[in-house]
Amino acid sequence: MQQFQFYSAKSTAEALSYLADKGARCKIIAGGTDLIPTLRLEAIHPEYVLNILEVESLGGIKQEDPCVRIGPTTTFAEMEESEILHRHFPMLVQAAASVGGPQIRNRGTIGGNIANGSPAADVLPAVLALDGELELQSKTRGIRMLPLAEAVEAPYKTRLMADEMLTGIVIRKLGKGTRSVFEKLGRRNAMARARMNLSIVLQLDPQERVKDLRIVPGAVMPAARRMRRAENILVGEKPESSLIEACVGALAEEMVQVAGVRGSTGYKVPVLKNKVRCLLQELRGLEF
Repeated sequence: MQQFQFYSAKSTAEALSYLADKGARCKIIAGGTDLIPTLRLEAIHPEYVLNILEVESLGGIKQEDPCVRIGPTTTFAEMEESEILHRHFPMLVQAAASVGGPQIRNRGTIGGNIANGSPAADVLPAVLALDGELELQSKTRGIRMLPLAEAVEAPYKTRLMADEMLTGIVIRKLGKGTRSVFEKLGRRNAMARARMNLSIVLQLDPQERVKDLRIVPGAVMPAARRMRRAENILVGEKPESSLIEACVGALAEEMVQVAGVRGSTGYKVPVLKNKVRCLLQELRGLEF
């Protein structure tokens, strides 16, 4: 049984003061769906655990035009039920709905999903495809904004500093003609850790050319990332079948280059190619 001091903050200022004092010896807990299993396995040994679930300002989903702001203690269940997310980011609702079972979604939080930096995270790749930014605060340095694309540097390792706390996830609303989709593949339908997930944002101009494309596969590389080489094949072009084939081929090559050849590569490459192909065709409005 681990021994640590447990402290519940009542405000952001109180939490930041505690972090400033304890630093790397402290772990933050909200829903606890990632931290508690890790503590049980004794994979980490913090001296202090800071509970932020009682800090009211860290929860909720708000419109702050032209963006939407999501508090880090917002649960996946709250995301599923959010009218704001249904209207502006249905892909994020799909991602939240794919996490675990009802018990996990009622406890787990978007902040924990992102700050944990798991390669198999479901919501993190969706936020990355939406070009989300993290609002980070510390007592000594104040507020800084960090693009999620720059936040995760390795599995379970982020660029958040020891005295920093995630205080918001900020996502700019999508432009006209933008479509998005999230899909997850697991070993079973419920309570499954992702074998693969896929987030795609596609924007077409009035001439049906690709104005913007963001493709983020999850659980296939050490850290989720945009597949820019594949994206650039379609940007500025009409998404014809031949170009989609070139796109999925480049995406698979990049995935193997980054992740290396593993036992699961023979399964993941054709599945990833097929899912990207199908979802791109779906987003451009064609049957397949």
